[in-house]
Amino acid sequence: MSGSARAGRFPVGHAQPPVGAARTRTRTRMLPLGILTLALVTAAVLRPTPLVVGLAVLLAAIGAGCSLARSEPWGRADDITTVRLGLLLVFTALIVGGTGFGWAAVTIAALGLVLDAVDGKVARNARSSDPGCTDAGAAYDESVDALVVLVLALGLVPLWGWWCALPGLLFYGFRGVTLLRPAWRRPLPPSRARKVVAASQGVLLLAAGSPPALAFPILGVLCAGAALTALGWSFGRDIMWLERHGAESPGTLSAPEPRDPRRL
Repeated sequence: MSGSARAGRFPVGHAQPPVGAARTRTRTRMLPLGILTLALVTAAVLRPTPLVVGLAVLLAAIGAGCSLARSEPWGRADDITTVRLGLLLVFTALIVGGTGFGWAAVTIAALGLVLDAVDGKVARNARSSDPGCTDAGAAYDESVDALVVLVLALGLVPLWGWWCALPGLLFYGFRGVTLLRPAWRRPLPPSRARKVVAASQGVLLLAAGSPPALAFPILGVLCAGAALTALGWSFGRDIMWLERHGAESPGTLSAPEPRDPRRL
C-alpha cells in the first residue's frame, strides 16, 4: 500500500499508530488465539462431529471475534476471559447429544465460574492504571458471560422443557430492544441485589443439569425455576427503573450500556 493510501485511512491531524504498537498488539493476541485453538481442537477430539465443531467455532467467533480485533490494549483479565470461553467450548462438546451435564462437564463449567470471579478481580485491580483497557475488556467479559448463561440454559431444555432457555435469551432480548427503545440505554444504578442474582445464575443453571438433579428431578426443576424467577425479577425491576427515568436528559442516550447477565 502506498504512503498516500495509508495516510487516507486516518483523519487529518491524527497520528498514525506506530508500527511497534501494532506489533505489540499482534503479540498480545497470540496467547488468546492459542487458547481458543487448543479449546477448539479439544472439542473436536471429544466429539468429532460437524455439529460440535461448528458450534464451537460459532461460539468462539461470537464470544471473542470483536474483542480480538479491537484496537484497545489487551490485559491479563482478557486472557482469563479467553480461558473461560475456551472452557465453554469444551463444556459444549461434552453436553451436545447427551442428557444433562455429566461430572466432567460440571467440573469444566465450575472452573469457568470460579475464573469469572478471578477475571473480575484482576480487572478491578487494573482499572486504576488503565481504565480504557478495563472498559474495553468489560464488553468482552459481557459477551462471554452471556454465552455461558445461554449454553447452560439451552442444555437444560431436553431435561425440563423449553422454558429453561429463557434465562439465556433474556439478555439478547434486552439488547435487541435497546436498538428500538432509547430509554433502555441509560446506565443502571449500582445494586447489590442485582449482583446477588448475577452470581446465582451460573450456579443454579449448572446445578439444574447436574447428576444429582438427574437423580432427583424436582431439584433440577427448582434450580432452573429459581434462576428464571430471579433473573426475570432483576430484568423487570431494571426495566421499570429505565422507563421511569427514560424522559430525563434524552440527549445523553447514545449507545446501549453493557448489561451483563451475570452482573445484573
